[in-house]
Formats: sequence, C-alpha cells, structure tokens
Amino acid sequence: MTSSIRPPGELSNRDLLVVLLFLCQTIVCDSQCPKFAERPLETRVQDASIVFRAVVVETHLQRKTLDLALVSIFRGGVELASVSQYSGSPYNTTDRQVNLKISSQLIACFNWSMAPQSELVVFARVSDPAEDLETTPPDGQWLEATAAAVPWSLGVDIAIWNAVGWAGWGEWGVCSKTCGGGRQTRRRYCSRGACEGFGEQWRSCNSFECEAPISYDIAFGIIQISESLTGAINPLSPGARRNFHPAQARWGRVVDRPHAFSLRPNSYIWIASSELFSAGKDFPKEFTLFLSLRLRPESAGYGQGTLFSLRSRRRSGSFLSLELAGRGAARLVHAGEGSKKTIYLAVPLYDFRWHHIAISVHDDNTVRVYVDCRWLRTDVLEKDALETPRDADLIIGYLFSGDLEQLVLVPKAGQAYKQCSSQLNGSITPYVTLNT
Repeated sequence: MTSSIRPPGELSNRDLLVVLLFLCQTIVCDSQCPKFAERPLETRVQDASIVFRAVVVETHLQRKTLDLALVSIFRGGVELASVSQYSGSPYNTTDRQVNLKISSQLIACFNWSMAPQSELVVFARVSDPAEDLETTPPDGQWLEATAAAVPWSLGVDIAIWNAVGWAGWGEWGVCSKTCGGGRQTRRRYCSRGACEGFGEQWRSCNSFECEAPISYDIAFGIIQISESLTGAINPLSPGARRNFHPAQARWGRVVDRPHAFSLRPNSYIWIASSELFSAGKDFPKEFTLFLSLRLRPESAGYGQGTLFSLRSRRRSGSFLSLELAGRGAARLVHAGEGSKKTIYLAVPLYDFRWHHIAISVHDDNTVRVYVDCRWLRTDVLEKDALETPRDADLIIGYLFSGDLEQLVLVPKAGQAYKQCSSQLNGSITPYVTLNT
C-alpha cells in the first residue's frame, strides 16, 4: 500500500471540481457550446448588430428565451428600439425590458440556472422573418442572440466600448446647483471617424428643496434662517468652519472638483444638533441623507471609516451610522437599548470614481437606499428599529480617507430619488472625435 503527499498549494482533483462548479454558477461551462459562439469579445461585437448590458429578470428554458432589463446599450440602439416597439430615445434604458430568443445552436452556451439580477453583456441581432423560420414567430421580427453572453465586469465594459470605437465615459461633472434642481454632464470620445450614439450626456440633479433652518450654499457660502424643517442642511459649507476638527484647513481641496474636500483619517466634523436646527428643535424622526464620495488609489479600493454618524449625548452606545465596510460595501448601523442592527449596501467604490449614495429613513423603521441614481433596496424593520437619537451630535468623516463632495441632510423622508436622475439625455452633438 502506498500513499502520496501533495506538495503545499497543489489542488486535488476534488478541489479542482469544486472550483469548476463554483465558476459555472456565473459562466457557461458546457462543452457543447459551438466554438464560433465563444470567439474573442471583439469578434462577437463585430458579428452582432446589437450589443447591450442587461440584468437577468427571468430565464425560460422550455421557450428558449431570457427576460432582460436593459442597463446600457453599446451598439444598435435604433434597431433594438424598433424590434421592441420603444418610441423614446433609442439609448435610454430606464425601465426598459427585452425578450431574447436563443437558437437551438446556442442553447448550451447559456447558464439557464443563473440567478435573477445576474448582469450580462449580450450580443444579438434582429431576426429576418424571410430567413429565420425556426426562430422567428409568425407575428414578426425577434431579438436573437448571435453568440454566448459574458458576465459583465468593469474590464469587459471597457473592452466592448473600445471595440465599438468609444472611450469610456468620463466622470459626471459637478451639479450646477446645490439644491432646487440642477444639471450635470459627462463626456466620452470617439476614436474613429464616427461612432454610434452620443458623446455627451446630461441628467437632472439635486432637485430637493433649499429652504431649511440653516441652509448653506457650497458655491457662495450663503446662510439662510427659517423655522421650516423641509429644506436642505449642508454641513460642508464654508460658513460652517467652526465645526471642522482640528480645522477646516486640514481638509484639503480636490483639484478637479472645486467644492470637494480631501479627507484624511485625522480630520472630521463634529456638530451639535443645536447648531443644525433652531431652538427647541430635535433631530428629525424622518430624514434623507445625500452623499457624493470617492476613494483614492492609495486605499487599494478598501474603504473604511464613518461617513455619517448620529450619536446620542445622553445615552452611551446609542447611534445611527453609515460606515464603509471594505471593498464594494457600506453598512447602515443602528445601536441602542442593548441591540444592534446592520443593513449592508453594495457600493462599487473600488473603481476610484465618484459615487452617489442617498438614504431615506421613514418612521424609525424603514430605510430606502439609492446608489448612483438607481434604487438599490428597501428594508422594513420592526417598530423603532432605526430610532434616531433626538439629542444627536452629527459626526462626519471620522477615520475616513477619501474625497467628499456632498453631504446634505433634508429633514424629510422620501427624497432619495432627488439626488440625481437615472433618466439620461444625449447631447445634440452626435459624437466627438479624439482629433478635435
């Protein structure tokens, strides 16, 4: 009888099988998928008249179809709009779903057990009723896959935009207004003589009300006093210098964002609730919080620190905080009365770009979250699960290292969708070349 000892780090056949099965949860692993369907991304893009990113809503193996919610369109927006009978802007993807037909040749190229909310990049065409008798229903044209889809990732996204001639979208610019409804834009560049789609997009932003007990305008440092509790409170205003610790001078400026601050772990804001609201007013039971932030490359994408915390003066250990929790995650934490509750939020901060977070708290037990202008989740907890300390001090940026452009509190629930719109509009100029 002999025995063998594997060198450290070497995987057994069983280990390899486990790894393979794990990978098959997100990619296609069936050897029956024809080789033409798994060619390089650039080839799949060239062979498809329509290429788009989508979220899986539902799979139908018997009908050989996928229900997909559009996220973005790389190519073929006009053609896709025609087959789906969509009358709006062909590159708008808000609330749009499509049904994708999979031919018998490509059945083995799709993972039919993939979970809803999986993100894919899809390569497709509009079938021709005169030629595609097998895949075209009698009532007209059909959207049909031309190759195996691939799981979406940031790297895949960049590769496909490059394949169709576009550089990636730049950062969204600063909103033109700090409240009351503004506009922000972003641009991208075409590396060819002409590219399909628009070189500039804009969206509405900061459409919440301005009036507040203490309201600062970031650009001009204007202070407004009011008895109303319906408007915006901006603790990052130049007018709030006394609240910076150790001093506002320790909060560095960001070169490309005139109203943003660069925070180090030893810099934070600490504001008593008496300074936020007029005399006799406690911290509101319902409110919406808006933040815009980004990590810096030296963090290696690992976010940590407290972005926002309400801590009771009278009750030790009673607080409501928004904290970073490592790569791609944040958490809303509530502690009080001997209990602690945590809601985890998926926030893709590891790409070192600006991201927007809006959190609305209702009735001390319901929290609604938007990330980058899209609804992320709604949690309904037991009564008073998120009770805000009424004597709360507000702490901003404790142990956080990164850039912070917006931190606005609106003493009113249900405002999270007003930070920025998911409805994107193309500019009049159809494309921009790198040579201009």
